[in-house]
Amino acid sequence: MMKSLQFSVPADTNKSIRIQEDIMPNFYPYFHRHTETQIMWILKGHGTLAIEQNLFNFEAGDIFYLGANQSHVFRGNFEKNEKQKVHSISIFFDPHKKIAAFFDLPEFEELKNFISHSEVGFQVASRLTKSIGENIAALQKTKGVDQIIDFIRILNHLMQNRHLHIPLSPEKKLPDHISDTDKRIIDAQTFIKKNFTQHKLTLDLIAKEACMTPQAFCRSFKKRTRITYIEYLNELRVQRACRLLTASSMYSISSVAFNSGFNSLTNFNRVFKSIMKYSPKEYLKHYKEATIQQ
Repeated sequence: MMKSLQFSVPADTNKSIRIQEDIMPNFYPYFHRHTETQIMWILKGHGTLAIEQNLFNFEAGDIFYLGANQSHVFRGNFEKNEKQKVHSISIFFDPHKKIAAFFDLPEFEELKNFISHSEVGFQVASRLTKSIGENIAALQKTKGVDQIIDFIRILNHLMQNRHLHIPLSPEKKLPDHISDTDKRIIDAQTFIKKNFTQHKLTLDLIAKEACMTPQAFCRSFKKRTRITYIEYLNELRVQRACRLLTASSMYSISSVAFNSGFNSLTNFNRVFKSIMKYSPKEYLKHYKEATIQQ
């Protein structure tokens, strides 16, 4: 299990849901989890979402449904001359607490099952983000009964279109219409996730696993994931490095690098800083400070 901070969402004793708008220089930089389910609409910012052992690119306009206690972190990916600014609106709710009485009604049985089956999370289908985003924005302006009714409408809209969403977990069944090339890339991603700590993992080996030439694999991988295979591989390795760094003081930085799949400490430091914006030592220092604050 990923080492992550247990984050406490500020509670409002007078409300069943919490709506939180964040305008900041960057996203919260540490793997964390919370007992509440979160629906997050990203108005400004782009980068990579790391959730459990999975990685997803995101951009402004995307909406994510994150299940309770899913370890995750949104990492901004800004160019050197780009103004760093993120803007998001999140809805936090716990379907097992204050709002639970709604889902126990007979008419809500289908919605209750949808929420239960969505615990692994999903990215909202792109064709729905405009309408769902508008509904989230409107939700901020309502109160009391109207706000709860509008919130239920958002959940119902998501449920009615559940076949369109992108699961955030590999355990989810793939849609029947997936292409052969996409299936090969998904199989390659699974292979990479199982073997990314191996130093002998090469492009030729991965392409062979996908039954493709290296050139065709690279083109298809980037087309489907919007990142190169080496970027994907490095993200996984750095994610593991973060987990090892924060899990125990027994690991030296060189040991973390080796056990995360890097062949040299120099390369590890360079890649880690390019992704996390901190050196491994700086990251660990900031993580410990954040842990104490929690």
